[in-house]
Amino acid sequence: MDGQPEGEAADAPPPLTPRQVRARRRRRRRILGTLLFLAVAAGVFAAAYFVLVADDSSDRAATTTSAAVTVTTAPKPAGPYRVTTGVNIRQGPGTTFPAVGAIETGHQVFVSCVIDGQPVDAPSGPTTKWLRLTGFGPAGYLTVAYVDVGDDLNVPGKIPPCTT
Repeated sequence: MDGQPEGEAADAPPPLTPRQVRARRRRRRRILGTLLFLAVAAGVFAAAYFVLVADDSSDRAATTTSAAVTVTTAPKPAGPYRVTTGVNIRQGPGTTFPAVGAIETGHQVFVSCVIDGQPVDAPSGPTTKWLRLTGFGPAGYLTVAYVDVGDDLNVPGKIPPCTT
């Protein structure tokens, strides 16, 4: 009738070339890959959220039935104090403990507490006082003989004694 073969519809789009077919498949794969990535990312974030705000009924019962809550905070570190001689930082208050790091002359350290330990002979005289270091760098012990703490060891509360 209109000059078209009888088996074809009037609105049929022209057939796709092999290049167009491949492009369409790539586009579909890319969209599916993006959707899969978003689904996995949402699952990971949801799992992390639920781990952080986990609602344990035993914890809730314990906190709702208790009348008083004790909160302990670490004391503010004292310092900064300047190291007068390059020296090793030790695992414990003595030279027999393994070194966990070293600190060079002139660097500053922060101190959480002071403890009696192995005696150390220094140019300023023997001492048994060791400082527990906190803050940046390796945590450990450093003898007072090589740190300029001034009079802070004699000021009550300035550098507290270690409890452990």
